[in-house]
Amino acid sequence: MTTLDSRSRPDAGAKGLSHTLHLYTPKVDKYMIQRAFLTSVRDDEKAVYVTTDQPASLLREFNSTNVELKIIKPEEIRDLENEKNCKLRVIIDAGSIPDRKDVEFGERERYLNELCKKLFVDCLCTYDIAKLNPETIKQLAMCHNQLRLTTSDLTMLSGDLFDRSKLPDDSIEKMVKDNLETIVLALLQKKPMCGTEIIRTIHLEFNALLSPGTIYPMLHSLREKGLLTSKKYGKAKTYAPSEDAEPRIRRLIDEHIQARKLLNHYLQRETTIEKVS
Repeated sequence: MTTLDSRSRPDAGAKGLSHTLHLYTPKVDKYMIQRAFLTSVRDDEKAVYVTTDQPASLLREFNSTNVELKIIKPEEIRDLENEKNCKLRVIIDAGSIPDRKDVEFGERERYLNELCKKLFVDCLCTYDIAKLNPETIKQLAMCHNQLRLTTSDLTMLSGDLFDRSKLPDDSIEKMVKDNLETIVLALLQKKPMCGTEIIRTIHLEFNALLSPGTIYPMLHSLREKGLLTSKKYGKAKTYAPSEDAEPRIRRLIDEHIQARKLLNHYLQRETTIEKVS
């Protein structure tokens, strides 16, 4: 399992606590994420869990944490303003809340963001990323001062690597776009995907949000070249390597890797020569 952490945003809450967005894929156990958040609850903190699920089943999930958990419904969130005499550790189980309009997501998260600034609140909002579109993810990210991505799938780049590299987001997005065909072919070798799944996976792997207008013309081009085939399931069109194209795809990926190695070696050599000179 891989977790990707973004760097904290500069507008973190004035009280010094956080409002964290944690996105997870369907195969990930959301309770594991939430239990880890609760294990550091201190004696002077009150733990609150916001959900539409039944309290009895939830309490069984969190018995091992030995934390006294107050369970409330989403419509009771604004009552948290009354908890002015204690620190709050709040979990928003957004995956349990029925699908709402993006504006309602935004209203709730903006309210929580302001609450974290006014009171001593450490808030974790957990969302199943499979239920979100890229635009909603982008809106949610703007309402939080930390972002974490957890997936059970193998990742090509980890959040630690992003942090160490100090690359700005626009540089990463340009790198993804410049190498998009090879990235998509590599993804589809692993399993068939529709366009939305490809967009979501690239966002998970690289923290880069691509538009359908970027992905679908490229998929059509790869299909025209005979590299991909597509099948329609309901409203979604799923793409996969053509039956006789896999050796060609593997060769293209290998050639791409070797070309990048050659370029990197050249740049490192020239940089070293320049320093020596």
